[in-house]
Amino acid sequence: MVMMLRSSSARNRVRILLFVGAVILIFACFKFRGSSNEIEIPGFEKLDLKQFPDLGITVAEEFPTDGPARMEKIIHQTWKTTDVPHHYIEWVKTWTKNHPDWKYMFWTDESARKLISDKYSHLLPAYDMYLENIRRADAMRYVILHEYGGVYVDLDMESLSSLNSIVTKYSCILPQEPYEHPMIDSNFEHLVINAFMACRSGHPLMKKFLETLPKFAHMWNVLDSTGPHYATFVYHDYVDNSKLKPTDDDGVYLAPAEYFFPTIDPTKFPYMKERCYKLFESMSYIQKQACVSLKLKGLKRQPYFYSFTDHHWVHTYFVNRVSIRGPVSIFDIAPHADIYK
Repeated sequence: MVMMLRSSSARNRVRILLFVGAVILIFACFKFRGSSNEIEIPGFEKLDLKQFPDLGITVAEEFPTDGPARMEKIIHQTWKTTDVPHHYIEWVKTWTKNHPDWKYMFWTDESARKLISDKYSHLLPAYDMYLENIRRADAMRYVILHEYGGVYVDLDMESLSSLNSIVTKYSCILPQEPYEHPMIDSNFEHLVINAFMACRSGHPLMKKFLETLPKFAHMWNVLDSTGPHYATFVYHDYVDNSKLKPTDDDGVYLAPAEYFFPTIDPTKFPYMKERCYKLFESMSYIQKQACVSLKLKGLKRQPYFYSFTDHHWVHTYFVNRVSIRGPVSIFDIAPHADIYK
């Protein structure tokens, strides 16, 4: 009996060691593959790099050092409830730290729907018919900015410096994804991303977002119905028809990626890397330009000294990130958080 117990115990120890070893090996392989920063482009050494100039900016523009803000000084963030997953805490704190004189409003699924029910009830049929929460999360931010103005920002975005200077210059700001994302994937430039948006209340662009939402509710892909593709379409339609300058009262400023989205989405990197390697010869000029940029700059980029934010690409509503520590009340993170009631 004793021998059987010892034998069983030994087998269990072996199983545990094999399991631990397998986990370490898988992690090491994943880390090695995922951390590769090298892009292979066939015939790269023969390319004339002067034909593929840098996609982004190298110097930040000048911003006012003082003067009144052209939008409300309010930070808006949202989550399903007031209990925020632990891995967002430090990023949330950066917003209140860098904007001590700004109001901080926090939105839950319940409070956002109540705002829509109270003041935008005509949108409820489209809002309620969405099958995924991400569509409602997209739609609510357009409503919130139209109603209150200020800055909407996803929880996985980190504030690097105050927005006071840029909101003194512009009344409505939309950012764009890193240039390589849309160019390599879909052969177009300037993809608006709605993980960050800043606009004064009642701005006609936000009004256009709200007017257009029901017309796109049937689109099967979230990118097209409420997300970045939708935002890009509405932005271009508004700018093309309004003919306004970005600094006009009703103008819209499309910020360079370096200001708000200076880093590449690591989940997209392997896909872009593969396309550049396999399809480079048949790509359009702008796609080749993006591949060259991706090779020269790589994945492991850092925010610039003039970047206002950094996006950590958690994909909040798509990824259920597990934390060994439980959620924390937003009132423990931002004690003065305001909730719509």
